[in-house]
Amino acid sequence: MTAPKIDPFPPFLNRQIEVTVSDRIERARFTSTEWTEHWRPLLARLHEYHTRQPLRLMVAIAGPPGTGKSVLAEQLTWLISHNILPDCRAAALPLDGFHFPHDYLKSHYRTLADSTQVPLTECKGAPDTFDVEDLRRHLQLLRDRTATTPWPGYSRLIHDTVPNRYRVSPSTNIIFVEGNYVLLDRGPYVGISAFFDFKIYIDTPPVSIVSNLVERHIAGGKSEEAAKDWVRKIDLPNARLVESTRKTADLIIERNREDDIVALHWKGETA
Repeated sequence: MTAPKIDPFPPFLNRQIEVTVSDRIERARFTSTEWTEHWRPLLARLHEYHTRQPLRLMVAIAGPPGTGKSVLAEQLTWLISHNILPDCRAAALPLDGFHFPHDYLKSHYRTLADSTQVPLTECKGAPDTFDVEDLRRHLQLLRDRTATTPWPGYSRLIHDTVPNRYRVSPSTNIIFVEGNYVLLDRGPYVGISAFFDFKIYIDTPPVSIVSNLVERHIAGGKSEEAAKDWVRKIDLPNARLVESTRKTADLIIERNREDDIVALHWKGETA
């Protein structure tokens, strides 16, 4: 697919940019090759979707933990803020803001197969540690686009939610909502994916997912052993659940072991 409306040689190519994800600075860059082969086609298609939903396009970005969903959402928002797509204003919003607060997770329990009970803090990130009804209410407010909409954030510095971290203006016409379960359509999540007009799934090699997650947990204060244990017991089972939503995506973004984009797979289209 050609991308005639997207600048082929923007001034930021091959330069490092910074985006903020969960109160941490992440560094990224757009290489010339990635820009030509992947980013321009993606942005052109995004613009095409936007012309069908000019008032507000709702975009879901899903994938297992550790695949770079947050960074992708922030990169897309950064590009739009630099006038890559004319007349577009974007916001990147995290599903993680709908974690139940830490105090709630400490005081509520899950019963395991052997009948023992563990606090939900011990399985934070699993589907039942999110306030899905509050998520549903906020998604409806975004869809209605009648007023400025608050949205909670999540801080990896305090490991807790931050109420009303974001405020989405009615003039914002592209919304990226990223998170593990935005395409999940079972249990309390039934109907959540229907809020979105364009659905993206990020596919990353398992070895990269594990490495990214261990690094993240160590940066968050865990020892290497504790980080690996958390990935094995919590993150990977969650990842397997999220993988079941892959087939529902309009676009699968394939990354390599270096987390670079290497292919775009559009639903219903062959390479």
